[in-house]
Amino acid sequence: MKKIYVLLGAVLASGASFSQLNTQYHFSADSKHTPYSITTIENRDAIYQGGDRTTYYTEDFDAMSDLNTTWIAAVQTGGVGFALTSTGHANDAGSSFFIPALLSSTPTQWVVLDSDSDGSSGTDENATLTSPVINASGAGGGPLKLEFEQFFAEWEQGANFDTLYVGVSDDGGATWSEIVIEDGVGREGRPNPQLVSINITPYVTNQANIQVRFRWKGNWAYGWQIDNVSVLDLPDNDLIVQDVFRGDLINSIMYSRIPDEQTVPFVLGADIKNIGFADQTNVGFEWEIFDGSMTSIGSGTTSANIASLSNGQNDTVWVTTTVTPTAIGNYTINFKAIADQTELPADTTNNWEIDQEFHLTDYEYGADYGTPTSAFYNWANNNNGAASVGNVFLVQAGGVVGAMRAELDNNAIVADKIIYYVLYIYNSGTGEYDYLAQTSDYTTTSADEGNFVDLFFTNPVTVNAGDQLLGVAAHYGGTETAGWEMSGRVAQGAVLGTDETQQFVNLIDPSAPAVRLLMQDYTGLEEDMTEDKFSVYPNPANDFINVSISLTESENTTINVLDISGKVIATRNLGNIQGDKNITISMRDFATGVYFVEMINENHREVKKIVKK
Repeated sequence: MKKIYVLLGAVLASGASFSQLNTQYHFSADSKHTPYSITTIENRDAIYQGGDRTTYYTEDFDAMSDLNTTWIAAVQTGGVGFALTSTGHANDAGSSFFIPALLSSTPTQWVVLDSDSDGSSGTDENATLTSPVINASGAGGGPLKLEFEQFFAEWEQGANFDTLYVGVSDDGGATWSEIVIEDGVGREGRPNPQLVSINITPYVTNQANIQVRFRWKGNWAYGWQIDNVSVLDLPDNDLIVQDVFRGDLINSIMYSRIPDEQTVPFVLGADIKNIGFADQTNVGFEWEIFDGSMTSIGSGTTSANIASLSNGQNDTVWVTTTVTPTAIGNYTINFKAIADQTELPADTTNNWEIDQEFHLTDYEYGADYGTPTSAFYNWANNNNGAASVGNVFLVQAGGVVGAMRAELDNNAIVADKIIYYVLYIYNSGTGEYDYLAQTSDYTTTSADEGNFVDLFFTNPVTVNAGDQLLGVAAHYGGTETAGWEMSGRVAQGAVLGTDETQQFVNLIDPSAPAVRLLMQDYTGLEEDMTEDKFSVYPNPANDFINVSISLTESENTTINVLDISGKVIATRNLGNIQGDKNITISMRDFATGVYFVEMINENHREVKKIVKK
């Protein structure tokens, strides 16, 4: 799709050099069955059931006890075929692997072809599922479409791997016109359910004798899930917004969290597809931006529009707005596809898309968004070697990076794993990333599982406008390593790291690692144990912490609890104390994360870092 190339054109405009590896990052030796290696996105599209359009056939498979009662499921080669299901894939091919069930709009039963469970490596598979005869003569020769819901994630592209075909016949199955769908879509960011709409008008002469056929060709891949197959009128005018984008800095990487000092006017994009019969001209979108209180702060309509889209074509439209976010908080952006042609009201429901994944922050810079859907442990074929992964960050205004944070995977035991973070900067002269700074090593605890771990640079790193940074979370390798959560689809080239040879490599079609920059000076907040006149325990803590103080002289002493930004969120003035003193401070209302406990008196200041579970 053209949208991919629009994004790629600016991601690494300076031409950073790196090797391209596929997305088979792995936890065990079998890279196919990685923890949560298929990621999904919610799909708001649905089969339209309104009464102003004639539907000539529909099948939801819910009432069937035998798939072959009306349909015909056949296996040509490989022993893998279509079957009824109420649960989806068996998910028995790997202990940490999961293929999601189709989130069908009629979830009682649907059809599954489970290559992952039923197939075997090296065995070619070919299977078909053929409908009964469908009489659509009521269309009177008018345009028709085939619609169905599906879930599919591609294992590997190629002649002997998973390929999906949709066939149409109007002569009793003597001849078939086949259309290849979903070729090259990968396994990440897959819609669930995905509404597939195909114009079958060019393949049908006899509308009273239509049959459709789903054909699978694979070799121990994942599989295919199908539901709600319909043949119905194809409207002349029907647009759909397939995806939306924000180029928060240079029309490229869609960051989810941006420090207020880095923000610039919103740049918006939408991938729009024509699923109607007639050509659509002057295709663009209307947009409106809302702040955290859902107050509109700007709206408009694109002007550099797509000249024309024929049935099945899609393209991406971009607009640079004059709206700059200023208030800390979350923003919502509405997109609506438009064209010169007028759609029926029923057809405009899929013209809308909403982006709710932009947060203006005090200091946090991140690209991940939404619920974690996968995890990174290592690069494919890396032999359990040392590895790192992270995101590219584009600096709009000068500042400092004082720390980084990364979210550890919650799908594995992460205690006693050594991790560290590294910050690099792109060198336009060499075309490579140069080292800037590294945190100290940190040994994880069981409390870190599924949580963010903040690590600090000894000195804040000064960065300038125009810098292209790479922040990565790293481990030293081994059979069991720490892994980092990933969520939210981002552009190729935006997710990079190093393999065991210290070569930079990137993920193709990636989710964003939950690896973020903290653009703030933490000097003076870092843990200081030089005199060690007080201690804090337990660490990590749940509801309470105990502070134990030992002073040789009488001093007016205060204990403060600070959040990661350095803001005092709790304080206890102890007055003049001498000798040993123990106090308890409640952490019950504090969010999970890193905090600092500070002891201050006339002659001394000491800071301890703690983690709230």
